[in-house]
Amino acid sequence: MNQKLKIGIVGMGNVGIHFLQRLIELGHTHLTVYSRSGNNLPDSIHATDVQFTNDFKEFIDFDLVFCAVNDNTMLDMIQLVSKYAPVVSVSGTVNLNHLTTKYPIGTFYPLQSFISNQPVHWEGLPIFIESQDLKFNAFLVEFAQAFSGNGIQLSEDKRQHLHVAAVFANNFTNHLIDLAAHFCQEHEIEFDWLKPLINQTIEKIQTNNPHDILTGPAVRNDQSTIQKHLQLLNSDQKNIYQTLTASIIKHHK
Repeated sequence: MNQKLKIGIVGMGNVGIHFLQRLIELGHTHLTVYSRSGNNLPDSIHATDVQFTNDFKEFIDFDLVFCAVNDNTMLDMIQLVSKYAPVVSVSGTVNLNHLTTKYPIGTFYPLQSFISNQPVHWEGLPIFIESQDLKFNAFLVEFAQAFSGNGIQLSEDKRQHLHVAAVFANNFTNHLIDLAAHFCQEHEIEFDWLKPLINQTIEKIQTNNPHDILTGPAVRNDQSTIQKHLQLLNSDQKNIYQTLTASIIKHHK
């Protein structure tokens, strides 16, 4: 990928910062960040050649602009920026195909959770691409290959379903672990004792079908153990436990 490409980024939240860091890692030097508050790069980014602007017109003749704002304002930003340069959304949920724009637009969606000060392992990370402009689409696929080595073309509807699956796999899983941590704290149990079990679960799904490796009282329909557990839970915890237990019993019939 040509490091002389002129690239812009709109949005310096967690996603925008990680994108900027990756572009710097890949040797891109013609980088401009749209910011209404001036130079607000975090201390973790050591780059003296990143330019700042508060005017979208500065993106004229740019090769690509990443729009990394929240989903509520993404469409408005895409329409504004696309008056001056090709632009992509980095969101998994925002649909762009109904928009009519001067410059090509598309999606450049990395399937990852971005957290401040938490490194992203870009190599092999799937990046999902879509654009109605065939030439721009080919450019994005090539750019994604340079970005992570794993650019994948995926239609708008498939990406929506993928995002739902990601919420189940990541957000809900993380929430359940958070509930377990609070339960341990409430009952003066060391949460660290659960970490080998959690790590083993993650390791096992790398080489096995998750359906085949699930264990526990719900899989066995062990009602005696389930009832004992329910007696130890408050009402909110009990609702979650019963919902998930019922789902597991139904799914594993």
